[in-house]
Amino acid sequence: MSDLEVQISKYLEEAIQLRRQIHQNPELGMEEHMTTQLIQKRLAQYGIELEHWELETGVSAIIRVGKPGQTIALRADIDALPMEESSGLPFASQHKGVCHSCGHDIHTAYLLLVARVLQENRASLVGNVRLLFQPAEELGSGAKYMVEKGAFTQQPVMDQIVGVHVATELPVGHIGLIKGPASASCDTIRITVHGFGGHGAHPSRCIDPIIISAYLIAQLQTIVSREISPFQPAVLTFGQISGGKAPNVIPESVTFSGTLRTFDHEVRDQIKEAVRRTCQMHCQSMRATVDVEIEDGIPPLIHDASIVDGLEQAAIKTIGVQNIIYLAQPNSSSDDFSVYLNHCPGVRYRVGTRTDDPATQKGAHNPGVVFDEGALKTAALVTCQYIMDTLK
Repeated sequence: MSDLEVQISKYLEEAIQLRRQIHQNPELGMEEHMTTQLIQKRLAQYGIELEHWELETGVSAIIRVGKPGQTIALRADIDALPMEESSGLPFASQHKGVCHSCGHDIHTAYLLLVARVLQENRASLVGNVRLLFQPAEELGSGAKYMVEKGAFTQQPVMDQIVGVHVATELPVGHIGLIKGPASASCDTIRITVHGFGGHGAHPSRCIDPIIISAYLIAQLQTIVSREISPFQPAVLTFGQISGGKAPNVIPESVTFSGTLRTFDHEVRDQIKEAVRRTCQMHCQSMRATVDVEIEDGIPPLIHDASIVDGLEQAAIKTIGVQNIIYLAQPNSSSDDFSVYLNHCPGVRYRVGTRTDDPATQKGAHNPGVVFDEGALKTAALVTCQYIMDTLK
């Protein structure tokens, strides 16, 4: 057993108990006041300097080494989901309608464990390590909030950022690595078709927004299938539609909304332009008018290849090459970790939580999912080794 593994194992049980405490007391995005206080208290106990950005929730702290070098940020998201837990765990959520079914309690406890170990080993490092405990990832706004509060204006400026995310599809003890696109962007599209209402028995006297919307939804699907390269995956899904109040009345308008997922910045912009053009031309041809609102959300998560290489070498040293899974394709879910990558390179690698227990094989956001706590040690080993290799 290496010195690093001995040190992490020394504090592992405490990290597990801390994770369970956080799991029992989940808090929604921008309401993580107890979680924030707990993190601050632990970091202070470890002798780590807290940075004061006037954050409502969330924590930034820094391990200052005092020797010139890179500043690497480590990020963990701390918020929970608005859903009822049904895992049956003895430390299940005590807050009705709120639970950590995305594993952010694992992320938070992991980063506190890493912080403690790196603080004790800081004399062997050059540079600095910034610790970002980010609120509101599930709202898609937490990373933007941290950036607006000064994540990239504080000195020392961050040179790169690393994060983790639990993965129920990967066995515990393993990590998942991928270069380039890793997770999709997430933008919201709202379209309102304005027609001319009237009696359902006299459609020729009206401009029917329902039939226009039906054709338009189908036509919008051809953007992905006919305007985007088949080698550039994208998803355009409309999951909500509203219009009309009676079966014999043609309404004045119909509103429908959906989500756009892409893995490339140019493709993302291309589809947005195509949605606007298609809506305008289609509705004009059918005598209607249209409002198109595209809410820019989370950009695609694109990993830096050199950081992936560094994490790979760290994993080989700590958990062995046999426990590295090279992911064949990106994930169509989104994570606002990608917002940080507009300012510096980074990687958010995946850490396995799957065992033979069927509860660990349920996907994230399932009310009954269980994340195996062995992921804490795996992620701590890889991240600590990566920091020690990069800041040596």
